[in-house]
Amino acid sequence: MFRRVLKYLLIGVGGIFAVLVGLFAFAYFFPPTYEAATELPGTNSKVIVRLRPMHLYLAEYRRALVLRKSGVPDQQFDMFPDTGGYSRTQLYQLDDGRFVMRGFFDSVVIDANAHTISTPSAALPENNRYLGAFDDTGDGRWRFIPGSELPEQQLKTSN
Repeated sequence: MFRRVLKYLLIGVGGIFAVLVGLFAFAYFFPPTYEAATELPGTNSKVIVRLRPMHLYLAEYRRALVLRKSGVPDQQFDMFPDTGGYSRTQLYQLDDGRFVMRGFFDSVVIDANAHTISTPSAALPENNRYLGAFDDTGDGRWRFIPGSELPEQQLKTSN
């Protein structure tokens, strides 16, 4: 009787262990990717901000900016990682037709006509048009929030 109980106990514990190992392996090899996209006004290009987890359990993400245009290979630019609460990225349009993505720690210039992404070589003008932000909506959804829905927020880090 004791051997039978021990046998089924070991089978049960082994089964639970195997399921847990399988779940951890799945989460490690197939991490969730969060993407949000918006069309760039006046162009036929789309900009996408992609978040990929850096860890299995911590809410830290690699951020990538993707510029997509039909018939042309995607351009990708790795932005400063979100190490906890710094994923908001705001989109602006400059007077010359280019676009700027501003995060807490970096800025990127997007030229949709030339299909390029670059870091700014000089100070960017402050008088640009706010289009919206890529952000978490508070319920766990990562999306582009237009400026008409949510006003511009100042991106400051807490010291």
